[in-house]
Amino acid sequence: MNGYRVRFLPGGQEITVAAGKTLLEAAREAGVYVEAICGGDGTCGKCRLIVQEGEIEANRVEFFTRDEIRRGYVLACQTVPKSDVLVEVPPESRLTSYVGVIPDSERFRDFAPSAARPAEEPLDPLVQKHYLELPAPTLDDPTADQERILEAVSRRVPGPLQMGLKTACELPFALRRLEASKTTWTWHWEGRVTAVVGLRGAVQEVLCVERGDTSARNYGLALDVGTTTVVAHLVDLHTGATLEAAAKYNSQFQYGEDVISRINHARRPGGAEALHRAIIQDVETLLEDLVKRTEVGRSEIMAIVASGNTVMLHFLLGLQTDLIRLNPFIPVAACPPPIRAAEVGLRIHPRGILYVLPMVGSYVGGDIVAGILVSGLHRRDELSLLFDIGTNGEVVLGNREFMMACSASAGPAFEGASISCGMRAASGAIDKVRISPRGPTVSVSTIDGKPPLGVCGTGLIDALAGLFLSGIIDRTGRFQPDVAGCRLRPSSEEGQMEFLLVSAEESQTSRDIVLRQADLENLLRTKGSIYAAADSLIQSVGLSFADVQRIYIAGAFGNRLDLSNCVAIGLLPDVPEERIRFIGNSSVAGAKQVLLRRSAFDEARQIRDRVTYRELMTDPGYMERFTSACFLPHTDLSRFPSVARRLKAPSPPAVRPRPTSPSPPVAKETKSP
Repeated sequence: MNGYRVRFLPGGQEITVAAGKTLLEAAREAGVYVEAICGGDGTCGKCRLIVQEGEIEANRVEFFTRDEIRRGYVLACQTVPKSDVLVEVPPESRLTSYVGVIPDSERFRDFAPSAARPAEEPLDPLVQKHYLELPAPTLDDPTADQERILEAVSRRVPGPLQMGLKTACELPFALRRLEASKTTWTWHWEGRVTAVVGLRGAVQEVLCVERGDTSARNYGLALDVGTTTVVAHLVDLHTGATLEAAAKYNSQFQYGEDVISRINHARRPGGAEALHRAIIQDVETLLEDLVKRTEVGRSEIMAIVASGNTVMLHFLLGLQTDLIRLNPFIPVAACPPPIRAAEVGLRIHPRGILYVLPMVGSYVGGDIVAGILVSGLHRRDELSLLFDIGTNGEVVLGNREFMMACSASAGPAFEGASISCGMRAASGAIDKVRISPRGPTVSVSTIDGKPPLGVCGTGLIDALAGLFLSGIIDRTGRFQPDVAGCRLRPSSEEGQMEFLLVSAEESQTSRDIVLRQADLENLLRTKGSIYAAADSLIQSVGLSFADVQRIYIAGAFGNRLDLSNCVAIGLLPDVPEERIRFIGNSSVAGAKQVLLRRSAFDEARQIRDRVTYRELMTDPGYMERFTSACFLPHTDLSRFPSVARRLKAPSPPAVRPRPTSPSPPVAKETKSP
């Protein structure tokens, strides 16, 4: 037999796969989403399935309890069918919004609070429409159609102009009405047209010429290609208004949760093309939703401005990503020129332009340039920090005089990876946690108010802070059995303890939602790497956190952060809260600014040229700062006076680090696996 039938519950999807393929590969081919943070390497334990019928060959059982093994739990990436099989995707492995648009896209609308928006400036979009009424050619004025158009446009648009052959071929039909009789054609001059002009590097191109006055029908797309979520805003380039917003989870999740996993998958045969197709299809899905809801035609969308980290933008463009993870970590292109959107498979106007925000380097991308643009820190005298808290944890320090950036290589713990019951910020994720030492008791809230499936980044920060402030864990992150009470118990993993957050009876899953000792250690390393990155930038210029006048927090992650808990665990420095501002999804907000103002595009490129990238792995003091930051909130509690007050104790002397230092954050790979 050449293959086996695999049927997935609860959706009922069925597919026949070749012998030797895993259940994870079968799920991908069937269009069934199964959580696979590591991309199928068998290291995250997230791709949980329940085999109900059929024979299988399974490896890696250490992620399951004895009861789960008895009930048929397997890892999809480590299980090969040996007959036709029936498998169930349990709730904790599903993502119901994976294929389509996220239903509650309202939470993706207000990305840039008013404090982060620039002063009102005249609209000057990257693609503009100019209505022209042109005189008919005569023997006294025999100017050719193309020159007649370019001459009229040049009176309104400064700088050199160009026009492609396809556009020139269409000019006679745009400028004239053609009447056909039985024996001949007759041309009738009309001369009322709209020239669509787009910025193409140092020149401007007449992209097309439309009959009549269509100047009020000019649209663009601001796009944030995030590792977790792809967000699109449909913008009226004539008025500057945002018509609609839509978002969906990045379909590349099936190939890995973090960018390194996806780069590794791209190295496999057909992998790079699969990742490129996945992100293009995501944008196409968002486009289809937006045009339906606004009654805007795809052919009326003339421009897309894309922002995102360097790896995501390379996947969007179909560029090689392997060199990004290899020493000396060089991207293929940091400032890609504008191209036809159709070249990468995006179906807007056939000659519509795709612009990509410039990238600083392999691990500081266009989304950070957008964050600087939106925050305006590069225009101010005050010293500012910009945090983009994600898998890489980028940090920027600077003002109008200088800017420095680094990537903290924090790892994906705040995205739910490497955490036993972690998940991304999706419906059903625990995003708020409150822990009282009495009992102790735990209260949680979830995204959309659904029964809990797992814990996302903001919930993990709350939980870590609550455990610490309640005395359930000490400053090294170790459980204190005398305080933890009955919620602390031995884990199914030998030699570990775990703290019960939500029992299986209260959740949608078949298991308790817990935090294990290993989870706490991963969270400490993650928050420690981000704080140490900022500390390294500050110390490199001979300053301290007290000199920082403003802290900006970018990303949708920041919208739900509890600042006091971020300070309590030592993720953010202990500064007055009025100095901290959330700027939302500055990636899409920056793309929108560039879409609407050509000067913002120039500004983004100037920002990119002004930012100095600092490689932390070559900083001799970074590992010491990192080790000191892997405590709660830090080895030196005097850095966190507000936390000392919350602990109701005076600031003690610095804690001496443990003899065995915590593992450093995940470093960028320097050789092929």
